[in-house]
Amino acid sequence: MNIKSLLLGSAAALVAVSGARAADAVVVAEPEPVEYVRVCDVYGAGFFYIPGTENCLQIGGYVRYQMNYNNLDWTETDVGPHSYRFWKLARFAPTFDVRSETEWGTLRAFAEVEFDWNSYTWSARDVGTGAAQSTNLNHAFIELTGAGTLRLGKGDTPYARFLGYGNQFGPFVGSYGFRNSGEVSYTFHGGNGFSAVIAAIESSTGLFEPAVEVGARISQGWGTVGAMVAYDTPANAWSAKGVARVKMDAFSAGVHVFYSNAANAYTVGNSELSVLGHARVDLSNTFAVAASVQWFDRDLATSGGTADRFQYTGAIDWRPVAGLRIRPEVSYTTGTKAVEAAIRFDRSF
Repeated sequence: MNIKSLLLGSAAALVAVSGARAADAVVVAEPEPVEYVRVCDVYGAGFFYIPGTENCLQIGGYVRYQMNYNNLDWTETDVGPHSYRFWKLARFAPTFDVRSETEWGTLRAFAEVEFDWNSYTWSARDVGTGAAQSTNLNHAFIELTGAGTLRLGKGDTPYARFLGYGNQFGPFVGSYGFRNSGEVSYTFHGGNGFSAVIAAIESSTGLFEPAVEVGARISQGWGTVGAMVAYDTPANAWSAKGVARVKMDAFSAGVHVFYSNAANAYTVGNSELSVLGHARVDLSNTFAVAASVQWFDRDLATSGGTADRFQYTGAIDWRPVAGLRIRPEVSYTTGTKAVEAAIRFDRSF
């Protein structure tokens, strides 16, 4: 056998083996196309479609660090009076907003969780009570919006949110009957900026005796005017407030009037009557100054009442870069002569 015969035989063997392997070859399936996240611009910026569904999701929230001070005196039997106190707060508050269109209208679910860390340092003794951590489900509700909005769940009640949150500056927003609780509410959206709300609110007693909140407002380009009434069933008492806000270019202001016939969950500063006024001036797109004053009538929680008092507040609202907000604020209350100060850093996303 010569070399030529060996080469020809080897080539024939290779061809035969290759043919056999080709007959048994495994066919690799084509990879399924990747479903990239799609932007959902129906409800505004930041929403995207959850893959495989028609639900639009927005993930947001903020991280906060806040330093607080007040001069309120307090006394311990083993040490004596303390002249002031200073403490800090760190918070992570993610939000989740899910929306979709249905035959009944826009279906929405919203949740916000607050993860807090507090550091309490009592300067008069140069010791601390120790850091504390807590978790709070601030909002968790379902909404269905058609001609109106039906809301079921937990959150800031209409008495707090429907006409706006106090002076809306920062840490010291004033007293305005804030409540965060379970609710079943319906908001009617009429024409020309008119809307009205009625709500049943979870009772603080835990029994089935819900509070009732009713209100109406008109919102236009110039501002908002409206009124709210709340009946606290366990206390058998009611409160009311009227709010007017104006907005003109770089200037905005508001006046709130509050009344309670007796002490209840909606009473403002324990007073029968209170008036809050506030104003804000935007000096640029990133810098604003604000001030407010609130007057409180006699104290409903004290037999015979106490002398009226005022609370004065001044604030700065600075946004040096996108997503970062810095708000120093100082407040002084007559009567108690309380001085409170805070500086709040918020990084929103």
